[in-house]
Amino acid sequence: MSACPKGLSGREAPGWPEPGWPEVEPFPFVGARKAFTGTGAVERIIPVRYYVRPADQRLIAVATFGPRVEGAPGQAHGGAVLTVFDEALGAAAWLEGHPVFTVRLNCEFRKSVPIPSELLVTTELYRVRSRLVFVRGEVLGRDGIRYARADAQFFRLDEETTRRLKGG
Repeated sequence: MSACPKGLSGREAPGWPEPGWPEVEPFPFVGARKAFTGTGAVERIIPVRYYVRPADQRLIAVATFGPRVEGAPGQAHGGAVLTVFDEALGAAAWLEGHPVFTVRLNCEFRKSVPIPSELLVTTELYRVRSRLVFVRGEVLGRDGIRYARADAQFFRLDEETTRRLKGG
């Protein structure tokens, strides 16, 4: 990940993606378009775009936190950050061929997310055990500030449920 010039925060930094990051849609089902976050969100309360970082083939999300998710004055509500983690970490599992839903999501907030800001969400699928899929990630500014980190446990959906979600 490239750094921005010294002194710039995540909200002042030039936008992502970096050159060469192909954009992807990790959710192959119509229901994702009804979400309030993500690429297909009707309300676009928390716009999220997804890319694959060529260097390590990991899913990277770019989330925009705006005034509609304000908690404390000038700061994103912690629930908005958790929502982005829930979607992005789950998206990483779906993109790797593991259709899942969230079982557990743990988050450590390190710094308040300023509004407005466009931040990077990294993901790493690090273990699959039977029907459980484990993914972790961080919310970062271009200057390297770590706003939060999370790890999640997902339950792999059975074939019939997956087929139903995909509209088949």
